[in-house]
Amino acid sequence: MNKKIRMNVSILLACLMLVGGVTQVRSQAQEDEPTNPDEVTVQTTTNQLASEFYRAVIIDGQYQIGASASSNKNLSSAANIRAFEEGLLRISKQVFPTEQYFMQEGQIIDEVTMTSWLARESATNPEGLNPALPEEVAETQSSLEESLASEESVDPADDPEDVTEEGAEENEQIVTNVQSTPIYLSQVSEKNLMVETEDGFALGGIVLGLAMNSTYEYTDADGVIHKQEISVGEMRERGRQFANIIVGRLRNTEELRSVPIVVGIYRTAPNDEVVGGTYVLDGISREGNSVTDWTENNEYRIALPIIEASNQSDQYVYFDNFNNEIINFFPNLNGISGEALYIDGGLASLNVEIVSQFYKQTEITALTQHITDVSQRTLPEGVAIEIKVISDAGVEAYVGRPAGATQYQSHIFNK
Repeated sequence: MNKKIRMNVSILLACLMLVGGVTQVRSQAQEDEPTNPDEVTVQTTTNQLASEFYRAVIIDGQYQIGASASSNKNLSSAANIRAFEEGLLRISKQVFPTEQYFMQEGQIIDEVTMTSWLARESATNPEGLNPALPEEVAETQSSLEESLASEESVDPADDPEDVTEEGAEENEQIVTNVQSTPIYLSQVSEKNLMVETEDGFALGGIVLGLAMNSTYEYTDADGVIHKQEISVGEMRERGRQFANIIVGRLRNTEELRSVPIVVGIYRTAPNDEVVGGTYVLDGISREGNSVTDWTENNEYRIALPIIEASNQSDQYVYFDNFNNEIINFFPNLNGISGEALYIDGGLASLNVEIVSQFYKQTEITALTQHITDVSQRTLPEGVAIEIKVISDAGVEAYVGRPAGATQYQSHIFNK
């Protein structure tokens, strides 16, 4: 695995150094000129949508996809995928400012290595970060995999008793009595932070997000599915251990021995929650094989409006006021829901979805104007707010403002 990492780093650095300081797309005349077939063009996006966003590094006219892009399926929901990414960028900007650094999707950890690290440790996969199964369970798992492989080798056209999706799900549940060996780590996201130098672009930092499971499902010998909660304390300890192991493996590559590596530990929200999880820890390794300067984060996400009376609080009354004013104006709306992120006890961002059955442009326009008016009156000042009006046809309108802004921006989509 370390050889692959060294190779990936060498390729990355070679690409970045071949053409230095190219920050704009070539003109058509330049493109028509004969070029060296081994030359790699490195450039960045010229436009920066806002100061909160990184400009992207582009190689040979293409955005480079990272290995973690193909393994997002390991996260339990779309809400977790969004929260995992958004929180990692927030952590990154605290160390690597957007005005000084450019971003590229992770190119150091390849897909094969990523898959190996996310799997369980075993005789055939010593690099696995998740704990090995007990020997007898591992044997059962191996037999199951061989059985499934045999079934998959049969052409469905030749087998009238094809395995149904329900049957396949039942087969995947056969692993039994693994209560003591949860899958802790479900995903690793890598971002490369680049700096522009006189000779081109250089790797200035690495940001890693470790998505840790909050629950673990297993099946007992009687076929009963159990859900085991993984405590925050255990998850934090495991997360720190995984972070140090991964940093140590990266540091084995000479080019990475002095590159700052930031690591965030993300607690995944359970499957039955409509909101995503949060980052509970982040730390940095400036050099050496361990992460230091760990910071505990006080964050939580909550779905609005609050349905259960026991969870009602004056803290969320702003959303009730917003909700009531919108519904009273347009009583035939299908629903209003929100996701609020709180950091250190204060509202940091609010995302709202309003489901409409209106399709006429005049109706959508009137609704959007009313949303803007009500937002100005009822929603907290200074925080990032995004409100989408959606229907069966897709997104109909948008109202929002970035953090710190006082005026809302809106847009109605023509369909």
